[in-house]
Amino acid sequence: METAGEVPAPPGQMNNTALRHKIREYARQQRKDLRTNTTDALRFGLGQIKDKIMELENLGIKDVQGMAGRIKRRKHADTKDMYRLSHAFLQGNDNINAFAEVQGATQVIIKELTGTHVQHQIEAAECLCNFSLGDAHVCEKITTMAGSYLVTLLNSQEPRLKRSCLWTLANIIATCSKSAKTLLQMQLATKLWKMYTTSSSDIDAYQEDTGICLYLIANHAASSITTEDRRHIARHLHMKQPTEPAADYYMFIVFQFEVVGLENNLCSAHFQHLLNYFMDNLKTNLSTSTGKLHIIYGVRVLANMFATRPLIGRLDSQADQLVSTLNQLFALGDAGLTMDLMQLLKNIVDAQSMDNDFLLKQICVYASPVIVNSC
Repeated sequence: METAGEVPAPPGQMNNTALRHKIREYARQQRKDLRTNTTDALRFGLGQIKDKIMELENLGIKDVQGMAGRIKRRKHADTKDMYRLSHAFLQGNDNINAFAEVQGATQVIIKELTGTHVQHQIEAAECLCNFSLGDAHVCEKITTMAGSYLVTLLNSQEPRLKRSCLWTLANIIATCSKSAKTLLQMQLATKLWKMYTTSSSDIDAYQEDTGICLYLIANHAASSITTEDRRHIARHLHMKQPTEPAADYYMFIVFQFEVVGLENNLCSAHFQHLLNYFMDNLKTNLSTSTGKLHIIYGVRVLANMFATRPLIGRLDSQADQLVSTLNQLFALGDAGLTMDLMQLLKNIVDAQSMDNDFLLKQICVYASPVIVNSC
């Protein structure tokens, strides 16, 4: 397999930070909803509401330890317990670590997650989601006790439960490589791929969230994906369309999962899908992280595809579009991208799948500050 140069570190920090921001914003909305419900149900006065909010804003280690001890003794956590704990976990790692150190407390939350009361399941999942914002030892604890449940609950019909499980899995994968490996042994990648490629106009569609999960696996744990999951993804490459949410993660995921290398006999339909996906969804904005993912790793996926010399027949009918695509990218003048494009061009020529004389005459290779091959 021929590829160009070293793979630059993907912009993982940005996406990890964005994920945590998304979780915190969701948690704030939860608190807002619960405050409204509490006001309606108990008819608190304005002063009492302010006191309640102030109490939540100042939860510390002793508060967390007290709550952990109480739910452990009762062997049950109610709505108020899980709401307060969720809020406490958002305030920082000290609170998360304090809860993790109380033996038996985490098991109570997991008991609620695996129970038969759907609302309690949702509350427990949201509590674990915020708990998973902790360090690796916390994520490993969650994985050991609840990993299989989190994966299984991706089949749930409850949107809040399903999404909280996705975010929890994303946090774990981004934080703890050992836990990521454990989760991937549960066919997590296959399940995520099915959700990522399922077309839906429903507001509860999960392409963006599953795309983030798959991106994080590709970034942190690609080597731990099972052969079975890789083969499933390779067989179902065509299921993802460039017009769907989180489409810009696609080429990075395909490259990092090495599915093109895995399927050396890539069928012509899959080859054509990948080629069209890249050319029809071309974005020339290298200033955005998702733009970089699509462009840089799209070029590398194409380079690998042509390097496999697939039996696809001639591509002369697409020569003009391919030349136009390459020229747009060469014109960006990015040194690293230009090196990748040169490798792709070499592999296209070696594959002899189109008129090479036409191709080489039409290609304009730019190198700042001079034009190497003028048009």
